[in-house]
Amino acid sequence: MPDLHLPTGALADRIELTGLTARGRHGVFDHEKAEGQDFTVDIVLHTTTARAAASDDLSDTISYADVADEAVRLITGEPVDLIETLAERIAESALATGALAVDVTVHKPSAPIPHTFGDVSVSIRRLGVLLATPKPAAEVVVGIGSNLGDPVTQVEIGAAKLARILEYEQMSRTRVTPAEVAPSQPTQPNYINAVMIGRTRLSPLGLLAELQRIEDEQGRTREEHWGPRTLDLDLISYKIADREITSDDPDLTLPHPRAHLRNFVMEPWAEVDPWGHLRGKPIR
Repeated sequence: MPDLHLPTGALADRIELTGLTARGRHGVFDHEKAEGQDFTVDIVLHTTTARAAASDDLSDTISYADVADEAVRLITGEPVDLIETLAERIAESALATGALAVDVTVHKPSAPIPHTFGDVSVSIRRLGVLLATPKPAAEVVVGIGSNLGDPVTQVEIGAAKLARILEYEQMSRTRVTPAEVAPSQPTQPNYINAVMIGRTRLSPLGLLAELQRIEDEQGRTREEHWGPRTLDLDLISYKIADREITSDDPDLTLPHPRAHLRNFVMEPWAEVDPWGHLRGKPIR
């Protein structure tokens, strides 16, 4: 299958597990379910490996041994009629490891075909929640802030551009907030902050790429953690059918890990959505 391009245009990294073979009883015919046959599976996990490469820690990557164990359990377990069904179940289990996407190929080299052939296989690609188009449209909360240039104008421009990529619902009033700085950092100008809520058909990583594009258009640089910003757009919460999407992906943590500690997020959010929830708890 072709490489997987992320919404940023970058290629996803790949962990490949090929030639995994176990005996199963999958097939339409009774003798297939009674006698069984060997099935071979190839699995590609699309992910990001930079964190694991830096830490050299198994907890920062996907364990291909665990993926193999679960695939073998499915091959040797409950029989299904079609290898399409088996491939789908293996893909679901592999996505549960946190992969951005998975490719699964199931080979059935002993399929009951009365002709000479080399192999029968089915290949599928399935996207994880961070890349999949949400159905129905996702409910999102986006924080908007600026403390460089003309912050009021920057927030207004950012909100206007944001409303063009979201099914806009409501935006809070702006408010002035003292800048958060690290102990070693100099003081900064106050921020102008607001929150917008809306709906989107973009995936979480797709929306993140759009937020970063808008920031870049407004002159945002990312040279210093907690540094001053011309425009800051933070994806605070992303829900599909009232189910809050969670992620520990290196590129996107959901919900925003510090939102509940920030009055400049929670207060304007409560203004436009008094019944909102974050991590299962009411925001007010």
